[in-house]
Amino acid sequence: MDERGYKENLRIMILDMAQKELDSYVSQKGVQKYLEGNVDKIINENIKKINQGIGVNKKYLEILKKGACQENISSIARTIKSEEVFKSKNELVKFARYLGINANMKNSYNQTLRKLSTHIYSNRNEYSKKYFSYKRGEDEYILEPEKIKTDLIESYKSKTRNDMRSIARLLDIKVEDEDGAEDIRKKVINYIMKEKLAKK
Repeated sequence: MDERGYKENLRIMILDMAQKELDSYVSQKGVQKYLEGNVDKIINENIKKINQGIGVNKKYLEILKKGACQENISSIARTIKSEEVFKSKNELVKFARYLGINANMKNSYNQTLRKLSTHIYSNRNEYSKKYFSYKRGEDEYILEPEKIKTDLIESYKSKTRNDMRSIARLLDIKVEDEDGAEDIRKKVINYIMKEKLAKK
């Protein structure tokens, strides 16, 4: 698949996830326009975070994505062993703990490897859905569409909250710090209705 294909697949997946979550919002056209206009920016921000992250964590995600595509426990074990970083038992134990597996230095290298491989194999459906392989030029990134969707929705909510706060300020309506965009919108509507009734 070419780079554009990866990009479009990821965009469509995230937009679909985000729109489903925001389908109760009043202005669907406004929501859709914002999401489509900002999804690439949020994807780029996630790639930037990955590039700034610790190298070993990137390797963990790669192994989880690759492992989710393997047919059996032995092939997952071979995938893990093929990585230079996992030649030491210490690194294997760290990876196991990262995944919430009970492992310690008393276990042998092979025991720890077996635990890891079994865990990844047992959770391969979850990992295959959770991680998305995204190519950009020569580089490949393992991204989490669910996380990107959450960042995109938070970005939208933050923008709408700030927009509504600006309207409330213009109308001298008191808003609380914890008020969301919908809370402020209701206050604005109530204020306008009261003003109209007062004039009548």
